[in-house]
Amino acid sequence: MRFPWANTLLLALIGVELVSGFFGLVSNSPDEAVFILAHRIAGWGIVAVLVWKTANVIRSLRWHRSATPRTASIVLAVALLATLALGFAWSFVGPYSYWWFSGVSWHIYIGALLLPILIWHSLYHTRGFPLRFWVDRRTFLRFAGLAIASAALWRAGEVAASVGGLSGATRRFTGSYEAGSFTGNAFPLTSWLNDNPHPIDADAWHLNIGGAVANPTSMRYADITDAKTTTATIDCTGGWHSTQIWRGIALSYLLRTAQPDKDAASVTVRSVTGYYRRFSMSEANEYILATHVGDERLSHGHGFPLRLVAHDKRGFEWVKWITEIEVNRTGKWLQPPLPLQ
Repeated sequence: MRFPWANTLLLALIGVELVSGFFGLVSNSPDEAVFILAHRIAGWGIVAVLVWKTANVIRSLRWHRSATPRTASIVLAVALLATLALGFAWSFVGPYSYWWFSGVSWHIYIGALLLPILIWHSLYHTRGFPLRFWVDRRTFLRFAGLAIASAALWRAGEVAASVGGLSGATRRFTGSYEAGSFTGNAFPLTSWLNDNPHPIDADAWHLNIGGAVANPTSMRYADITDAKTTTATIDCTGGWHSTQIWRGIALSYLLRTAQPDKDAASVTVRSVTGYYRRFSMSEANEYILATHVGDERLSHGHGFPLRLVAHDKRGFEWVKWITEIEVNRTGKWLQPPLPLQ
């Protein structure tokens, strides 16, 4: 192998991509934009390393090996290039979709499937390196040089997008593109996996507030006021964001009415489908349960009769078709980081 250190650098970059990609996916605060920034810079770093990695691959293809390892290497290379191409196309060309999924969704899905194989591949090719390789001055300089080159490539790309008037220059810090802001129910419809119930009859619907509370409460739709108004941006992991004016009832009001126990630690917001997300007490007290978007009553697709507006969370946390609020004595972390249904 002519450039054995290329696998080391690739392994490090894959680790950065994995961690930054996950936290970027679940973040919706400018304070957490560093995760997406790291993800973009690491992506450029992979492009830089591919110059030397390609030389290794071409050299290895000349070896007399069985067809299986050779085929696996080719498939791995093609999948990696596809993942990078999808990500860069989304970042510069603008939003696009294929087979019902957005380009950034394909980037995420293929990348998630590819990462374990890439990690195994990189570890396999670095397993025999002695300790002195990892603490060698040249290894440090390569890492430092790659970091500088990656940042320079990222910055050059951002400047090129801005000067060239590319759509990518307008994307939000999360990488999402604006869609249908201040248009009421006209903004995009999405649901997490199979979260798609039949339309709900408002007259038969009830909202139940219970759990670790002194005063369990049940409310009908007619009891829900729309006195609370807020402007918030919903940012979908599928690559779009939309700012709307939401009207509904403050979750803090419902919690005060139910009187949470002193040791209450989190709140579960649950849909009629069973879909749920947990939030800390302090977070829950900042959110509203919306009945209207703009001047329109929520449509079924957007969560009628009630949906959560969690201004600092990504779209999959904005639970729709809410039927239950449960106060818990356990923390908000007692849930999957991403919904499983």
